[in-house]
Amino acid sequence: MNEALDSAAGWPENEAVSRAASGEYVRRLGWICYGALAAGLVLYIVTIWIEVFLDTRKAPAFSPSVFDESHRHWRLRTTFIFLVWSILGGLTLPLGIGWLFVIPAYGWYLYRVATGMLQFARGKAIGMKRASN
Repeated sequence: MNEALDSAAGWPENEAVSRAASGEYVRRLGWICYGALAAGLVLYIVTIWIEVFLDTRKAPAFSPSVFDESHRHWRLRTTFIFLVWSILGGLTLPLGIGWLFVIPAYGWYLYRVATGMLQFARGKAIGMKRASN
């Protein structure tokens, strides 16, 4: 029964092929998420919802690599921290000091998106703390 469902859903039956296909799926999903983050500078709420929705999904029967997990966490942290600072800036705009929060938040957001995309394109994990000996 499960095999029929897997093949109907388009998942390969062979586990090795399934893992490779899932890896490609996760990689493609990563690019979509970074695209949503980049579009978030203009289409704020919609892209934040898309990015969080996509990054909180897991590929079925797939254990993500350190690379995939590091980028997923990087995107989620970027989204939520930007959201907090943007809301704080939006609430203080009537007081005239909101721009002190909004402009640096957008600059930081742009930096995080660009850094994440560059490291993703290079195939390197991001935001990982190195063990010091």
